[in-house]
Amino acid sequence: MTAENLCVMLTDMLKETKQGHLKWRLETATSEYRDENEKPTVEADGKIWTVDECYVAYSCEFRSNEFSMITYENIEKSGEAVRSINMVFLPPLGVRIFHLGELSPYAVEASAALIDKVHALWDTLLGMYRDGSKNIAITAREIAVSEVNAGEEEKQKE
Repeated sequence: MTAENLCVMLTDMLKETKQGHLKWRLETATSEYRDENEKPTVEADGKIWTVDECYVAYSCEFRSNEFSMITYENIEKSGEAVRSINMVFLPPLGVRIFHLGELSPYAVEASAALIDKVHALWDTLLGMYRDGSKNIAITAREIAVSEVNAGEEEKQKE
């Protein structure tokens, strides 16, 4: 599926979600709340960057078909400076592996428009969950950033 096609689909899904027609299951794994001393760092652009990772697995039934998407965000901070890389994957149903090497065959080229739609979906679902919607189920867990992934991300930026 192209980024453009996925954007159109996510637009329709957002509309149906807001109307209460879709039930979402989300699983998230993030390193954001770990102790700073436990996080890896990378050196680039003359700065030391602290690395965080966040995966979100989205699933729902949309127009009589199961939908499954996993997003990944690599967030690097150096003082007040923040930079990130976003990736989107459309793996087969039931795949909930949070490892870039395993997910890479299912990558969708992530345009700025697609990343905006994914963030809009996340914000909408999180807001509905906070408001007590029965249509949103979220499971969250903490992960450690692997040194391997931190190094892989740095190589991808070069």
